Amino acid sequence: MDKKRLAVNMAAQLLAFAVNMGISFFLARIIEEQIGENTYGFVTLANQFVLYAQIVVSALNTMASRFVTIHIHRGEKQTASEYFSSIFFGNVLMAVIFLIPALVIVLFMGYMPFLNVPKEILRDVQLLWFFVFGNFFLSIITSVYGVSTYAMNRLDLTSIRTMIADILRIGFLFVTFFVWRPTLWYIGVASVISTAYIAFWNRRFTRQLLPDIRMSWSNFRWKNVWELVSLGAWNSLTRLGQQLLDGIGVLLSGALILDGNASMTLLALATMVPTAISNLMGTIVGVFNPQITIAYAEGDKEKLVGIIKSSNRILIFLMSIPIAFLTAYGLDFYRLWQPSKDPLALQKLSILAVGVLYVSMSIQVLYHVFIITKKVKWNSLVLLGSGILSSVMSVILLKTTDLGAACFPLSSMATGLLRNLIFTPIYAASCLKVRWNRFYSDILLGFLSIGTITLLGLGSRMVYPIHSWGSLILMGMVTGPLSLLLNFFIILRKEERKMVLEMAGSRLKGAR
Repeated sequence: MDKKRLAVNMAAQLLAFAVNMGISFFLARIIEEQIGENTYGFVTLANQFVLYAQIVVSALNTMASRFVTIHIHRGEKQTASEYFSSIFFGNVLMAVIFLIPALVIVLFMGYMPFLNVPKEILRDVQLLWFFVFGNFFLSIITSVYGVSTYAMNRLDLTSIRTMIADILRIGFLFVTFFVWRPTLWYIGVASVISTAYIAFWNRRFTRQLLPDIRMSWSNFRWKNVWELVSLGAWNSLTRLGQQLLDGIGVLLSGALILDGNASMTLLALATMVPTAISNLMGTIVGVFNPQITIAYAEGDKEKLVGIIKSSNRILIFLMSIPIAFLTAYGLDFYRLWQPSKDPLALQKLSILAVGVLYVSMSIQVLYHVFIITKKVKWNSLVLLGSGILSSVMSVILLKTTDLGAACFPLSSMATGLLRNLIFTPIYAASCLKVRWNRFYSDILLGFLSIGTITLLGLGSRMVYPIHSWGSLILMGMVTGPLSLLLNFFIILRKEERKMVLEMAGSRLKGAR
């Protein structure tokens, strides 16, 4: 494993992630306070609609990095160029197909009762969705250019540009929100600016890192598109199942619960932190994915399994802390962050939403195993089935109990835990042809780490109650490093400790 490159990639990815999350939490409070109470849910809902469109697009794009990377590292440059070109022109075609339904939704939004948009903010929401959909089209057309930094294991380049793009986004929003009257559609415009900046640099990186890749119509191959779609369609089902588990609650709560917009906004706010933690987990896993793919391309099974096991432990080392902190300090955080909302309701919803991560945190990297081995069928069917089951359970609970918006994260957590305890680790072991229980020890380590840190956090709250942002930050500055120290000795093996120390050392040298 290239520890130096891993350190650079991870540091850059985490920094970009921190900037993006900071912007999201800043926006949520500004929108609720200055634009109108219970309006933030429409921002989340717009992004949820885009995610459903991306499910279809992912049929072509999910396997893009895998195929281009493997052919490049096998020296098959012409084949890599053909896949690259086929992906690009296939994305252009899909953007044209999605243009018509996007325009229909935007133009006739006021006549769609399931959206329930108040008349006083209808134009604002329409403009927001127009720019959100525009950002979607721009991102899918230019997405193939992001393959270059993945293929050459230079995710740090993309992360740095992403961070700058987020700074541009917050700069634009800062000026517009404080110079003019705040409106929702400024958020959509800011996203377009950010995506355009990233697309520009990804295209430059492609020319620099993959000079032998030729993107042209003559390299377009329908057979490559069909191959990618036939495999990627299973990943589309995977994303649909995941969306049914994680995202449909916002839409259904607005349509099925009596106080629709209030419940939708409450659920959107409560799931922000769990979603942020899940995205952070994906960011960290993404740092390991190029090396996992390269190891698979080289046919080195021992190296491949070693990287997977190390990434599981490093994931636990880092991710158990925010999960445990949300469990221990969530009530204090929500009371400070959203003073106009019920902090106990937000905390209950967020704990239900983060519950599935108690297990998936320890084995998240295994989902990439299904992609590189091209054994995505059964994982897709199981995840889709759990998503459908979760949605049905949510509606049943909503009709037969008084749980309200809690039905959605509760159902998602129950089905997600069953899937990740029974299916995922066993099937991944089968794909890698290792013993069936190889990854259960990592799950137990994850429980141990989260439990220990949660107890530490609850104990610290008893000694030093939290009443302000200052006391919350101070508590984090004390318990955070202590939690890392505990994880360093409890979770990491000798080789991972050495890796973490070398990563930290390389960052300190780079800062001098």
